[in-house]
Amino acid sequence: MANQTWQFREFPAPDGEQAAVDFLNEPLRQGRGEASATPRNDGTAGLLWLEPGSLGEGAEQTWQFREFPAPDGEQAAVDFLNEPLRQGRGEASATPRNDGTAGLLWLEPGSLGESTAQTWQYKEFPGPDGEQAALAFLNASPRQGAGEASGFVRNDGSAVIFYLEPGSG
Repeated sequence: MANQTWQFREFPAPDGEQAAVDFLNEPLRQGRGEASATPRNDGTAGLLWLEPGSLGEGAEQTWQFREFPAPDGEQAAVDFLNEPLRQGRGEASATPRNDGTAGLLWLEPGSLGESTAQTWQYKEFPGPDGEQAALAFLNASPRQGAGEASGFVRNDGSAVIFYLEPGSG
């Protein structure tokens, strides 16, 4: 879509996650690969999005949010993404947290449907050079393409990635 620009907005506590989802579902709506959210432990959320969104006024897909509790919130989020109707490239934005919880924003229904050609995975890389190990992993063959990975580097230098496997690149 021509003439799109990236925007950023903070959504305050206590329901920042839901406010971000409500915002994404307003016209002109964002489609796959056009939004990335960071839901935080304190109930706030940060959102990056492309404006105007490619879904416009359509309602064929809607943004949703869910919290996955500790322990193993990351694995629970991956298990959820692999259930029907499955999300594809650019249709999920996951945030792993240091306390073992995970926040997940996704487009529903997902474009992969019942297909198992690709599955969501997550992998942790210990510090202090976790970001370099994550980059090496993502750039190894078969590489993850656009919208097939979401990563986070923590203050201790460790990193976590959520990714579709196999990659399309």
